[in-house]
Amino acid sequence: MREEPFTCTLCGRCCMGFGRSVRILRQTGPQEFRCTVAITGETFTARVEDRYLPAFRRPSVQWTNPAACPFLRAEKGTYVCTVHASRPSFCRDFACCRMRVLRAGGVVGELKGRLDLRTDDPVLKALWEKEVVPRAGDAGDAWHADADRVLGDAGYVAVWYREG
Repeated sequence: MREEPFTCTLCGRCCMGFGRSVRILRQTGPQEFRCTVAITGETFTARVEDRYLPAFRRPSVQWTNPAACPFLRAEKGTYVCTVHASRPSFCRDFACCRMRVLRAGGVVGELKGRLDLRTDDPVLKALWEKEVVPRAGDAGDAWHADADRVLGDAGYVAVWYREG
């Protein structure tokens, strides 16, 4: 089974909905904000990193997407967390996907949640629904190995992401 640490592509999709959870309570310094995470009740101090000050001074992504995190900014075709080093545990623990499916070097699917495979590949979608999901059981290591075999036999590569 191919397993590796998760790598962020800076697409910003995960943080596009975090504004419903991460809330600024008040500004406590030139680059510091006292915040809360509505879901967990965690409070934390977010500090805008020096390298992201120019980006932070630009309009927030919230202007066009009110649900976005207040610290998310668009930069050079990607999105950056301007408080990445001081982000709350809610954000540190989040992984946007558990597994990616590759074919010919490109990503053709992403596993979200327990069994929700997002893909535009109709062959992969049918294979997932007919061959992989019915074998899920408790979705543990044995299922991962079985899913790898099924996907591999069809010419796909599954890359699973370790937590932490």
